[in-house]
Amino acid sequence: MFKKVLIAEDQDTTHRGVESILKEIVDTVQKTKYCDDALIKIKASVQENNPFELLITDLQFDEDHRDRDITIGEDLILQAKKEIPDLKIIVFSVEKGIGRIKKLFEEYGINAFVAKGRDESLHIKKALKAVSAQKSYCTPRIKQLLRSVDDIDEIDKNDIKILNFLSRGLSQKQISETLIPPCSLSRVEKNIGRLKVLLDAKNPVQLISLAKDRGII
Repeated sequence: MFKKVLIAEDQDTTHRGVESILKEIVDTVQKTKYCDDALIKIKASVQENNPFELLITDLQFDEDHRDRDITIGEDLILQAKKEIPDLKIIVFSVEKGIGRIKKLFEEYGINAFVAKGRDESLHIKKALKAVSAQKSYCTPRIKQLLRSVDDIDEIDKNDIKILNFLSRGLSQKQISETLIPPCSLSRVEKNIGRLKVLLDAKNPVQLISLAKDRGII
């Protein structure tokens, strides 16, 4: 298990909850409310030849009176990885956009994603255990959505246009007339029906919600 962990989180209640879990199993736990301060601590740990092994970070950090250079979790992860290339990363966030979460794993090299909410303490513990064993971890609901995100590969630019028009409240007839080049109403209806199947949506409202969750629109 990890010996030295840093928590970057601006909500006090979340700070305390994660810290209490970690103190049961981790030797040293440090915390900060700002990404800039987190990076300072990371650099200091390297200079002291006692680098952090794990960073647990949120993605969103609320603005306040303080000027900041790093304002989002993704930028902190990039900077932290430059200082400690083998640093393990657990993202702990309310983020639901599957496109963004997929990118965190594929482009930012995170090791785990834990969604804030129901049973979050349980999933933090599971993530710690998995990551310490050199495995990845994801909250079950998010993992299920990530598995189905391959459906996006079957969605083309025209489908995305239709989804965007639907999200703006246009009717299927209006969409058929607005598309360039124009498309028949039956074709639009057929495309929407296919999209419902791909994304497992029961109606247009749910279709738009799922498309947004998966980062399609």
